[in-house]
Order: sequence, then structure tokens, then C-alpha cells
Amino acid sequence: MKILIGSNVQWWNAEAAYAAKIAQLLKREGHTVFVLTRPDSLNSQQLSKLGLSLVEHINLNSNNPVQLYLSYQKLKKFLLEQQIDLINPHRSEGYPLFVLAAHALRSLRPEKPIPIVRTRGTTRPMRNHWLNRKMHMDWTDFHITAGKIVAERLQRVIPNISEKVKTIYYPIDCPELPFQTGTDFRKNFEIPVKARLLAVVGRIRPVKGQRILLQSLSLLLPEFPDLVVLLPFRDTSENEPEMILLREDIVRMNLKAHIRMIPEREDILELMEFADLGVVSSVESEVICRVAVEFFSVATPVVAFPTGCLPEIIRHEQNGMLAKNHSPEALAVEIKHLLSNPELFDRLSHGARKDAEDRFNPQIMLDQTLKVFEHAFETSKLKSGNNS
Repeated sequence: MKILIGSNVQWWNAEAAYAAKIAQLLKREGHTVFVLTRPDSLNSQQLSKLGLSLVEHINLNSNNPVQLYLSYQKLKKFLLEQQIDLINPHRSEGYPLFVLAAHALRSLRPEKPIPIVRTRGTTRPMRNHWLNRKMHMDWTDFHITAGKIVAERLQRVIPNISEKVKTIYYPIDCPELPFQTGTDFRKNFEIPVKARLLAVVGRIRPVKGQRILLQSLSLLLPEFPDLVVLLPFRDTSENEPEMILLREDIVRMNLKAHIRMIPEREDILELMEFADLGVVSSVESEVICRVAVEFFSVATPVVAFPTGCLPEIIRHEQNGMLAKNHSPEALAVEIKHLLSNPELFDRLSHGARKDAEDRFNPQIMLDQTLKVFEHAFETSKLKSGNNS
């Protein structure tokens, strides 16, 4: 099968990682996969490192009508020349051009229609107008969502779409544990021997809630005076407002001895295994939350706010703990409960790894995606036959 995946994302974010993962799995299965992306972007750099075939000459992100028309013509030409069997757009930008191109080719070539399977990994509101509903319901053969929360929001706009939607979670490859790197993180980061460790991984942004976590840490220190928070971060410069505010809070709250700011590095998974608990303090977004399943893969349970898809991924008291609300107090309660109960901690650590191996196995993503593709082929052929 020849598949064109649309991942025209500027940054290397969760949406981009989701598209890259399924592209890798499909390629490994023997399919020919092209990924349409933005040239000179962080996403294109990561996709190139993964050895994927990129399409960078078709600009789907322009607001210029002339440019969009030229891109539409280039897209149709590419679909015909490469004999693409299926299109899988992962972004709203450019999605109408994919739909229109496939629809136009169905009219010209009814014996070989190109199905459209739209993958949605964002909770951004969908515009509720007739053309959007037409594209999603009638001109798109199936929809994949990265979480049930995405499917629910899609169904609010198009109530009759539920039979054409499948939720498939972001998967993770489980490394062999324990890691044998020989890195002495305690020595490297000057961490006391008895210190308990929390880890928060990601960009420093208001939605990620790192400053809320500092408040939770202050509440925990009277009972856990040796607690240390590891903050590996990426895509954040020192002069960004949220980074400046975070560092000011650390000083103002007298937490410098308990925080380790760690710039981006290659051994993040080893750090995640080294930590006692992973924390996802995000107060918005988290539609895919790959960091949670990455913690699971190294047997590190997660404490998180009930944000986005996290209530779907985290099974309370089985692979992690969910705070009751988005307050520092609620987060501190769950961290305290886990740190104070060794038996619960061991059970959650085992449950986290088991979920990574079973629920978030990459083979599940591949098998479920291929089933969706097969269904889309059947639907597409049926539509083409009815219209001929």
C-alpha cells in the first residue's frame, strides 16, 4: 500500500510525534509511506532522522489563494504520479486540499478512489459550518482520534459521525530495564542519597503547570524535606517569559536546593527511570500526552492533573494517581499518598510498566490503524460505485 501522511507541523510536538510513529510502523510493515511536511521545520528534521520519505514541495500552510491553488495542482499531480492508495492527514491546515484533491480524482478515476482517513490529535474547536461538516462526514471515509476526549468534541459538532471514529492511543516501545548506562545522576546533579525524586519533562510553558508544581512542592517539604524535582526541559530559551517567572518563583519560594533545571539531553528516558515519580502538571491541552506513557515504559508511575486525555491514560491507583482538581493542594495530596505508601508505589510501578507493554504496545496502534484503513477502502469503493 502507498500512503501519504499529512504532518505539516512546524514544531516537533505530540501531533508530529504521533504521525511519525504510525509512519514508522507502516514502513516497518512493508508499506510505502510519504510524509508531507513543512520544509526547514523541526518536524522535517526529526522525520529525516527517522529515515522517512518526505514531501516538502507542496505548501499547504499558505493563506494566499494563488499559492493554495498551485499547491492543490501539485498535490493532485503527486497523488497520480506516485499512485497513492490512501491519504492520512494529521492537521487541519491543508486538510481541505487533501479532501478536494481526493474527491476530484474519484470523479476522474472512479475505479480507484483514494480514501481519506483523518487523524485528529487536538481539541481545538472545529468550525461548525456546512462545508466543514460535509468534508468530515461525507468526503472523509474515517476518523482516528488520539484520545476519547477528541472524539467527544468532534461528535458535538457532527453528532452522526460516531460510527466513523476510532480512538487509537500513542504507543511506546519498552526498553530493557534497568538501563546499563553507568551514569551517576545523583553525583551529576548533586542529589542527596536519601532524596526522593519527582520528574517533570517538557517545555516550560504556562499550560504545563510547572509553577503550580512549585506550590505543591512547598506543601510537601515539611513532611518530605529531602524531596527534589528534576526539570528536564526542551524548546525553551532562558529569556522566555515563563522561564524567567519560573526561576523567579524558585528563588522567591526558597526552593533552589530542591530543583534541578536540566537542559535538553539524549538520556531523558534514563532520567525518567531514575525518578521515583513522574508528574504531569499540565492544566490545559494534553490530548496525546506521550510523556505519560514514556514514564510508564520505564516503570515510573505518574501523578497528574485531570487534563485532556490523562483521565483515559492514567488508571487511578493502578498505574498512577489523578488529582481531584487543578489546585496545588490536590496535586500534593496524591504525591504525598504515593510517597507514603511503599506497597502502593510498588504496585503502581508494576502497573505502569504492564500498561506500557499491553495497552500502549506499538503493534496495537499498527493493527488498529490498518483495520481503519481497510474499512476506509471498503467505504470509498462503495461510495464510488454508488456515484458511477
